[in-house]
Amino acid sequence: MPPSMLPDSRVLMTGATGLIGGEILRRLEARDHTGRVWCLVRPTATRGVEQRLRERLERSGDPGVLRGEVRAVPGDIQEPDWGIAPDDLREITDSVDVIIHNAADTSFAPHRDHAATNVSSIQSLIGLARGCRRKPLIVYMSTAANVGRVTGACLGEEEGCRPDNDHFNGYTQSKAIAESILRASGLPVLILRPTVVLSAGLPDAVFARQILWCVPLTRLFRALPIDPQARVDVVDVGFVAEATVRLLERPRRAHDCYHLSAGRSGAARMGELATLVDRHYARRAPIRLIHSDDWTRAERRAFVQTTMQRRVFRSLRYYLPFLNMDVVYDDARLRGELPDGPAVRPLKDYLAELLPLIRATAALREAALP
Repeated sequence: MPPSMLPDSRVLMTGATGLIGGEILRRLEARDHTGRVWCLVRPTATRGVEQRLRERLERSGDPGVLRGEVRAVPGDIQEPDWGIAPDDLREITDSVDVIIHNAADTSFAPHRDHAATNVSSIQSLIGLARGCRRKPLIVYMSTAANVGRVTGACLGEEEGCRPDNDHFNGYTQSKAIAESILRASGLPVLILRPTVVLSAGLPDAVFARQILWCVPLTRLFRALPIDPQARVDVVDVGFVAEATVRLLERPRRAHDCYHLSAGRSGAARMGELATLVDRHYARRAPIRLIHSDDWTRAERRAFVQTTMQRRVFRSLRYYLPFLNMDVVYDDARLRGELPDGPAVRPLKDYLAELLPLIRATAALREAALP
């Protein structure tokens, strides 16, 4: 089985400026990880890599200080060897023990070339890993949704990763393709498949609206084509980061793939969430959730009338299939591996904390960029 991560393991991480990667880094720091941690960061025209990494820590409420052996390394996952400079690459390939690949293009927009990032980065990763002196464990942050178009099911890990299935968008298919390529490489891998991840506990508006931008905009509608009985599998980012680190620390794992999910017992139903949202925004009349099978042209004409409603509804259509899937992802493997937690916070316990972070104007801007 793949090796575990020790307190002095040397780690290369992508996506450390993102939601999940940043929280994994914070937990490594909290554990006083003594091994070097290289965080691959893409510089921008106005901000260097160290500044970007410090700003990410500040978004979680931290002071923004890079502790211990944490190093920000310039790079780009779309480039060969991830665009790492020769001196940095030599140091990394000589001693790295664990590579955690979080970075991805997560857009649901249909016009995006997701493979340019999500597949090509895996191909570069394989080449980079084969050039390492040690045989590093590759930890790939995939997605539970890489199963594609499935409805009304509780799925185990063995039922996931279907690149040839019909998919709702290019993102989930590209992640399935990437995972398949990585598995076929023969390298030691640990595949983690989180479901929908929300930024519970983080005081950051941008992270909050990345997924939840559509919730404040439901106030524009009296009804939407959503099955009130459909289950949604949602987890908080703290759970995902903690579960990731604990799995890495396990000396012997029973499997090489785990769902990071709420599972059958922790999933919420859309009707229950709609009630919470109605209460939060003090709607005079509750929103009507109409099963998509019953949403006809007549319903659309009746409930999507104004220019603003049409604009927002066009963006919502990329997300509605996921809300109506009624699919949850079995968490038995994870619970068997980590019987003492971490626990998944119920969505109803923190949804009202996240919604005030999302301003209507910012939600509208996000709606224009699904």
